[in-house]
Amino acid sequence: MKTDDREQSGKIGSRTESEALASAFRILARRDHTRRELAAKLHKKRFDPPAIDGALARCSELGYLDDERTAMKIAGHLLEKGYGMLRVRQVLGQKGLDEALIATALTGCADEEAQVKSARLLLEKRALRQGRQAPAWQRRQAAHRFLAGRGFPSAVIGRVLSQ
Repeated sequence: MKTDDREQSGKIGSRTESEALASAFRILARRDHTRRELAAKLHKKRFDPPAIDGALARCSELGYLDDERTAMKIAGHLLEKGYGMLRVRQVLGQKGLDEALIATALTGCADEEAQVKSARLLLEKRALRQGRQAPAWQRRQAAHRFLAGRGFPSAVIGRVLSQ
């Protein structure tokens, strides 16, 4: 964006829908955003609500803005990185997605067996990196904290640690 565009008079409403759309295209070219994220970014750039709504509608029409696709991508990415269902739910909620879309995106990670396998792999990787040997109860406590911090439910953590 040009410097003079940023140094406008500061009045909300002084920018048109076509400028909002051009800005939305630039934002979406970098990565997918949810509807709420894109609206917040456009608002931060001082576009007025009608211009933002028009830009969001046009981006949706063109298929550039799709909350369901974005939710699936984010959930898949987080699962690949070794995060649990609770963390994925939290991140999707922070991105402004409604509960129905979050539930749809979580169908891939709702399988407890897959979560147990993922948690076990994470612990194995972590054990390889840890050089020192602590008492069993300390290792178990540390593993529980680690997996809980990654967003795995207690039931999954209990199953992994009991094996």
